[in-house]
Amino acid sequence: MPLCAHALGTGLRLGNGWEKVLSQDYREPQYHITVARAVGRRLTRTYWYVLTIQALAYLGKIIIHPTPVTSFAEFVQRAAIGPIPGEAILAAGVLFNGGWIAFAIFSWYADRISHPAGRVSMG
Repeated sequence: MPLCAHALGTGLRLGNGWEKVLSQDYREPQYHITVARAVGRRLTRTYWYVLTIQALAYLGKIIIHPTPVTSFAEFVQRAAIGPIPGEAILAAGVLFNGGWIAFAIFSWYADRISHPAGRVSMG
């Protein structure tokens, strides 16, 4: 009787060969997913809400401080940081957040293609 069957109890039928795969992985460990896929999973499961809250807080600060904005031009002007114009700051924010959103969607889609049975969830 194999050691794993003995440890798990009698009457257990092991026919998939998973114990050989597991023992090989213990002898010669290797990553089973890419770094990009791991980052994408972490992003969709953990960090999406942090980035969303930060973006909303920044936009809220611009909109209400020191007084509520009255025009889009004023909104863009308030986004400026020192000598960097507001247009550049807002564009950088859109590129940063849009890049992470695109990365998360691509990673999720790649997981769905790799695991069509639905075992991988978005969050």
